[in-house]
Amino acid sequence: MARENVEIVRKVYDLSGRDPESNLEFMDAEAVLDWTASRGPYRGIYRGHAEIRRFWQAFLEAWDEWSTEIQETIEVDPETVVCVTHVRARGKGSGVLIDAHGAGVWSVCDGKVTRAKLFQSKAEALEAVGLAEQDPHAGP
Repeated sequence: MARENVEIVRKVYDLSGRDPESNLEFMDAEAVLDWTASRGPYRGIYRGHAEIRRFWQAFLEAWDEWSTEIQETIEVDPETVVCVTHVRARGKGSGVLIDAHGAGVWSVCDGKVTRAKLFQSKAEALEAVGLAEQDPHAGP
């Protein structure tokens, strides 16, 4: 089940940048999108399809280009996935370029995303799920 949940999260990321309406097919009707850690203007908590739809529509209207590359997925348990991402974007009108790394913690139950929370780093996301990032320089 955990592998299937990783694929669901990948589909949501893929569709979010180009077809937010279709990504709602993979989200529970009462899903919560927690973007309170965002450094952008769309900081907040969005509940249910209607609020999540409005969030994605407003978000995508602000960008001429938007892409999210999933760099790593970590299956925490059968219902929790950490996704480490690299985002590139160019602001509509302003031309402002974004090149950022972050992570999300995704909860998936019965094939639907029930909650997604944005973090600014992999370390923050792992801490949120009770895992510590391993220091590659630490001894055994």
